[in-house]
Order: sequence, then C-alpha cells, then structure tokens
Amino acid sequence: MKVHASFNSIFKNQNPMNIYQFILLFTLIVSTSLKGQTHDKDTMSFSLLQALEFSVANSVQLKNAYADVVIADQTVKEVKSIGIPQVRGLVQFQDAIQKPVFVFPVNGVATPIRVGNTYTTQSSLNLSWLILDGTYLLGLKAAKEFTGLSKRIATKTEADVKIDIAKTYFLALITKENINLLNSSYNSLNNTFSQVKALNKEGFTESLDVDRMQLQLNNLEVSRQKLNDQYNIILGLLKLKMGLSQDKSIKLTDNIDDINSKFIVADASAELNMDTRADFQILKQQHVLNQYNVRRYKYGKYPSLAGAFTYQQSNFGETIDYSTWYGNAFWALQLNIPIFSGFANDAKIQKAKIEQIKTENSIRFAEEGMKLEVLQTRLKYLRAIEYVEQQKENLDLANRILNVTTIKYNEGVGSNLELITANQDLKTTQTNYLSAVYDLLVAKLDYQIALGQNIKL
Repeated sequence: MKVHASFNSIFKNQNPMNIYQFILLFTLIVSTSLKGQTHDKDTMSFSLLQALEFSVANSVQLKNAYADVVIADQTVKEVKSIGIPQVRGLVQFQDAIQKPVFVFPVNGVATPIRVGNTYTTQSSLNLSWLILDGTYLLGLKAAKEFTGLSKRIATKTEADVKIDIAKTYFLALITKENINLLNSSYNSLNNTFSQVKALNKEGFTESLDVDRMQLQLNNLEVSRQKLNDQYNIILGLLKLKMGLSQDKSIKLTDNIDDINSKFIVADASAELNMDTRADFQILKQQHVLNQYNVRRYKYGKYPSLAGAFTYQQSNFGETIDYSTWYGNAFWALQLNIPIFSGFANDAKIQKAKIEQIKTENSIRFAEEGMKLEVLQTRLKYLRAIEYVEQQKENLDLANRILNVTTIKYNEGVGSNLELITANQDLKTTQTNYLSAVYDLLVAKLDYQIALGQNIKL
C-alpha cells in the first residue's frame, strides 16, 4: 500500500510531460538492463577441459589433419579401383569431308580412287581388367599403410593442439592472476598515498614523500594497462587456436591454484616407452612405406597380365541412315614382359633403398634424442618444483616485510622510501612466483609428453 501510495503521489504532482519523461527513463533503464543480460549470455565460459574439448571439434589444424585421413581413405579406394574391371562406353560420329585416296593399278595404269563412306557412326562397349600385377597388389597394401600414417599424424596433431591450448590457457590464467595482484597492490598503495597526502597538508610529511608515492602509483598504473592489454591479446590467441571467432567474448572459469593442485604430478622415476610416442610411430610407419617402395620397383621387373573385351556396332553410308547396323565383338589378353629398361628400374630400386636407410638412421637418431628429451624434461620438472617452493617462500617474506614496513611507517618510525621499496619488492616477487608456477605447469606437460604418456589434467 505504501508503494502504491508513493507512486500515486508521484503521478499526482507531475504534469503529463514529466510523466512521459519518467516512463521513457524507466523504459531505457529496463532495456539497458536486458541488453546487459543478453551480453552476459553471449559470453562463452570455458574450463580448461572444456577448452580442450572445444578445440578438438573446432581447431582448423585438427580439421585439416582429419581431412587428410579422409583423403588417404579415398586414395585407397582409388588404388583399389585399378584392379576392378573397368567398363567404358564410346560413341563416335565421323563425316568424311574428303575421302581418303588409294592408288590402284587399272589396266596397268596407277589410278587414284577415293574409297570409304561419307558418314560413319560407331558405338562400342569396352571392358578391361588387370588380372595379375605384383605392383598393384603391393600398392594396395602401401595405400592402407599410408592411411595408417595419416591417422597417426592426426593423432599427433590432436595432442599438439591440446598441449598448445593448455599452455595458452595457463598463460592467460597467470596473466589474470598477475593483474589481480597488481590491482591489490595498487589499491593498498593508493590508500597509503591518501594518508600521506593528508599528513602532508598538516605538515607532518614532506612533499618529496608524496611525489615518490605518486611516481610509484603512476608506474603501477602503466603496468596494469600493459598487463590488461597482454591479457586481451592472450585471450585472442587462445580463441584463434581453439577455432573460435575473435568476435566472441570468452571467460576462463578455472584458476591457477586449482589447476596446479589438481594437475597430476608426473612420476619422476618413470621410464620412456617409445612405442607410445606418436612421432616415433610416424617414423616407423614411414619405414614400412619405404620397404613397400623398394618391393614395388622390384615387382616392376615381373610380367603383368591384363584382359579386355569389346562389343561394337557400326553404321556406314553416303547418307545418315541408322536403320542398318553391323556388329562385331572380340576379347583379348595382353601379357607385358619387361626385358630391358635401360637400368632405370635398377636406379629406382637403389634410390628407394637409400631412402629406407635414411629413415632407419632417423629412427636411431630419434631414439637417442627422445632419451635426452626425457632427461632434460625430468630435470626441468624437478627444478621447477624447487623453484616454486623458493618463490613461495620469497613471496611470504615480501608480504611480511611490507606489513612490518607499513606498520613502522604508520607509527612514524619508518621512512617513505622503505615503504615504496617494500611495495616494489613485493610486486617483483609476485611476478616471479607466478612465472615459476607457469613454468612448473609447462614442465609437467613437457615431461609427460617426453615419456609418451597421455596428457593428464
């Protein structure tokens, strides 16, 4: 009733123009509120796992990798079709504008005579079949292996995309956390700055103290702007890698502390399993293809057999008249026997063998490189753990120093310079700690990958 009475009193004391203005203002407020709600709904929220799932479905790199798998499947079908009987139809029409000339002896005299029909129409049905060819059978096996290679490449691409997304997501969270800490430092220093200005007006502090603190605040503001710009750029990079439009607004729902605590720690004593390394499997698959290539050229020395059948209908005449047709049919076998190719095939075999040796060398080199990679990533991971602990201890020290310095300054026994220095040290320590946490997360990922393990998030 009170609310109703208050509204009545409002409208009672207002002229029609004011009432109209009130309704217009109320409508604008409601529409603005609804617009803000719509904007919030347009924002897409992603946890780390959601970002990875989205990227698997929308990443341009992955789409192209899986498109290559489909292309490989079609290549297998193309190779298979070579051994399937081929049927072709042919219709041919010919108008002899000038008939061919043949010279015949007539009464002992060479006499040119034009022979042939003005109009000729032929239609035929041709069936051909590759009955026996060693290179075809081997090529069929090689095509299937090529499909397997494409699938392994796609699997590796998917793992690489996930790793890239995870690292970019980590970097965005670190940057966001850095912004939050910087904002907190700015607000704390700004409160102290207000107190210092008030004391300066009363004559208890020097103007130099105010200027020093103002300079520190200005520097913090510049740092905040740079970090905010950097955060927006990282979000844009994350959207690009995920396959998301730059026009879309996104929000990251995970935080760096939760991810660091949930992130499964890799076993520092684990051994390398090369068979689970996608890049190693790709090399082995390439080696199999090289072996097929050598055999393909060797089989090229063997005979091949093909068959064919043709049925044909023909029509001839000086006028176009399709009332009479003449049919004929035949079948044939063709045996191709390679005898001498000028040593070209031998050269191809030697080239294929050299490519096979190169792949074997690459496999041995990759084995040693992977062992070294495991050693490097393990050491980097262990040192990253130690470094995070050190930076956490330094962060606690910097916070205690700032608290003590602030108390001393407020009690009049500390200097303004000490307070500014403590704030600067805390900012540097916070940055170092967050950088150490990011390095640890990346080191965990790299170590798991080097061991050939699946990414565990």
